[in-house]
Amino acid sequence: MSDVYNCEAKVLSPIHIGSGEKYTASEYVQAKVKTKKGTILNTAKRIDVSRYYMDLDENKKDEFLRDLSNPNFDLGSFDKKISNNFMRYRVINKSKSEISPNQEITESIKTLDKSYVPGSSIKGAIKSAILYGLIDDDAVDTIEHKILRNNGRVQNREYTNFLSDIFSTRSIRNSAQADIMKFLQVTDSSTIKSPYIYDILTVMAAFRKGHHEYYSRNRNTRTPTLSFLETIPAGSKLTFDIINGYSKLVHKRNFENKKNLIDIDNIKKSIFIFSKSLINNELEFADDYGIDTLYKFYNKIEKINSIDNPLLKVGAGSGYLATTVNLKIKKYDSYLYNKIADGTRGKNYEYEFPKSRKITQNGGKPLGWIQLSFKES
Repeated sequence: MSDVYNCEAKVLSPIHIGSGEKYTASEYVQAKVKTKKGTILNTAKRIDVSRYYMDLDENKKDEFLRDLSNPNFDLGSFDKKISNNFMRYRVINKSKSEISPNQEITESIKTLDKSYVPGSSIKGAIKSAILYGLIDDDAVDTIEHKILRNNGRVQNREYTNFLSDIFSTRSIRNSAQADIMKFLQVTDSSTIKSPYIYDILTVMAAFRKGHHEYYSRNRNTRTPTLSFLETIPAGSKLTFDIINGYSKLVHKRNFENKKNLIDIDNIKKSIFIFSKSLINNELEFADDYGIDTLYKFYNKIEKINSIDNPLLKVGAGSGYLATTVNLKIKKYDSYLYNKIADGTRGKNYEYEFPKSRKITQNGGKPLGWIQLSFKES
């Protein structure tokens, strides 16, 4: 019989997981909405353009197609009174900068036009945390001598074998069937109705300690380059289930020495330890380069991280350290860490690796932090 845990995720900073689609003002109309508390929100209604087009008369259809060829086409200017019957969903615009008509907005992944976090994203983050907890001095030595080439790049086949030794049993030949993680299932999260749009900038370590800069494509004006993302906003509460399908009676012979990896207590402890290390690293980075908003955020969430309610980073902005074991390598062997960095980045910036972080322009928050709570059903 499977062990099922009902989980709640409190969103601490905006989460973005892309659908692979982008859109411009040709697919939405801006509007202002008054809340029950009297607050005025800047919103945009995402329109089902195909349905809207089919409802136009023939003359309007020709005009629409002609105007649509203009990259600066604004659907709201074309028609100021589009019925809500054509609205797919509403977004709340929290971006600090104005969104131009030709500016692409990256859509969040959805089901029935509602945003959610895929179970695969949560499971991937959990697996990274479990793996981090298993890396010790011997594992680092294996990585150095068997997995890395002389130039610091990873040999993919050797790394796959390394992971197999950790998560798989040798008594089953089929690698997919041998992986203990196959017994761990994570459902997709619950949904939210209205995502928030944030403008995201890239803050980077500068050569001098205590200073930072922002990535810009324009070397003359140094105006920060922005991307606009749909996100699940901070303050949202999502629910999902973690299901441990391992059966001692059925699988004991093959997986007895691996089953503890997906035990809920090990999962919680692993997530806590990994996030603690990551938060400490980010605090040091923010302090070193004078990024006050980032430091305040991590200083705040550091205090609420615990084994029973651990913090987890998911989705876009998770970055190099949150998705690899390199933070543990950095702890054990700084020389090896720098070798891997050189193989990853070249010789462009020796003073910090990784050099950049993605944050919201409004509030300066990193992306993707949630706090978990667990309840056995």
